[in-house]
Amino acid sequence: MHTLLLLFDICLLRGKAQDLPTSSTLVALTALAGILVDYLSLPDHGFNVARLLFVASQTVLFGAGLWLVLKLRGFPARWTQTVTALYAANAAFSLLLLPFLPALAETLKQAQDIALGWQMVVVLAVSGWFIAVMVRVLREAMESSLLGGFVVALALIFAVRVVGLTLAPLFGLHVATE
Repeated sequence: MHTLLLLFDICLLRGKAQDLPTSSTLVALTALAGILVDYLSLPDHGFNVARLLFVASQTVLFGAGLWLVLKLRGFPARWTQTVTALYAANAAFSLLLLPFLPALAETLKQAQDIALGWQMVVVLAVSGWFIAVMVRVLREAMESSLLGGFVVALALIFAVRVVGLTLAPLFGLHVATE
């Protein structure tokens, strides 16, 4: 229960990742929670092993990218707590967004007349909040400036997204190019 409160505090920008226990079991649990929520957020909710493996690969890529960043900064020992905090935050914020994704998908289908509805505002606000949590956790883990944490957060998100889009066809997923 204490760990859940710490994870909640991290999401509220009050707690620190270094206060979490160093536990590979906790890394696995938070990664699995993130994978499950991210899988549920995909359109076409039927069970598909390839999609599940794709979501899992995104989680692994993020963890590997984070390890590389911390290794380059000289803090590889901080990976376990940092990745636990970020996997948990991803799961929590993705869960918050889950009810809004169908409306967002419908809005994006009608791209010629996009109106900034309240659902879109909620998605943008929650996404911004997640990035703020990510920046804070990374800044503390790397002992860097706020700008450094922001740049690394965006670089990790971008790198995982680009690699993911490149690998998507291997999982039988088609990426819209229009």
